[in-house]
Amino acid sequence: MDITQIVIIISLLSISTVIVISGIHFINILKELRVTISTTNNILEDAKSITSSVSKPISSISEFLMGFKNGFSVFNSFFNKKDKKEE
Repeated sequence: MDITQIVIIISLLSISTVIVISGIHFINILKELRVTISTTNNILEDAKSITSSVSKPISSISEFLMGFKNGFSVFNSFFNKKDKKEE
């Protein structure tokens, strides 16, 4: 064999080896990415449940205060009408 053929064969073998190792490493990175995305999804689901459990009481308190405010304004409007009739 000629020296050129030997160099070409060695080059092809080394390039093929590097490509195979890179492919295996890329597959491992994709597996880790899938695990990371799954963990992130679980964290986001937990945050969603915490947020909804916090927002429900705050919403009910807000509705109670708005009802109290509306009732108080109706109560004031009765007294204002009574005061205007006396004048």
